[in-house]
Amino acid sequence: MPLSHNRFDDPHIDRATSEHIRFSMTDGQRIVAGRVPIAALRARLGGDAADPLVLYGRCREVVEAAASRRFDRDGAPDAMVDLDSDDLAVARA
Repeated sequence: MPLSHNRFDDPHIDRATSEHIRFSMTDGQRIVAGRVPIAALRARLGGDAADPLVLYGRCREVVEAAASRRFDRDGAPDAMVDLDSDDLAVARA
């Protein structure tokens, strides 16, 4: 089942790593957490935007589509859809 945007939660920088943007989506029944590396966002989608949250906002639909595909393929091990640079490369193509 594809994931969709969770309009009730704002993306934020992961406090545990400071290197990821955390966001959430929904499968219609529950909230599913997502995480994307800031470096992958910059490399694949946006160059060197100073503020990673601004970059995420510009690329949100691409990131969420990649998260939905990853969720359909792998589920959410450890209750997290953890994206990588390859996921964003596919999203961009």
